[in-house]
Amino acid sequence: MSDWSSWITENPFLAAIGIVVGGPLAIAAMALVVGPIIVLTEASATLGFFALFMIAFFAYFTAALVMDNDEESDEETITTADPITELEQRYVRGELSDEEFEQRLDRIIETEDTVERLDSDSPVKRSRTPRKRETETS
Repeated sequence: MSDWSSWITENPFLAAIGIVVGGPLAIAAMALVVGPIIVLTEASATLGFFALFMIAFFAYFTAALVMDNDEESDEETITTADPITELEQRYVRGELSDEEFEQRLDRIIETEDTVERLDSDSPVKRSRTPRKRETETS
């Protein structure tokens, strides 16, 4: 459930007041925006088109700015872990057996080796230090 819907279920009286008061205010605001466009269109089609274009222009960039801020906050909350670290955590929690852990670790290391090989074949070479695998013997 979103933040708004939970707030509405917790405060139904305030939500009803917001709808009763906010609805007419939203309609009045829309009339203030659309009214000048209609007046300018009657005066000249070019002026009306220009006014409509400017409103669309500002609405687009305002929405883009708001969406960009939302993405930044989402990026801060999402953390991506290294595959080996994630695998180790699953092993420590007991979700994987010794054999599964070794197989998956080998697969990750093979994949990283393949990626490093492909990177070294590319025109732009990157300097990377190879990862050494530590294994525990029982």
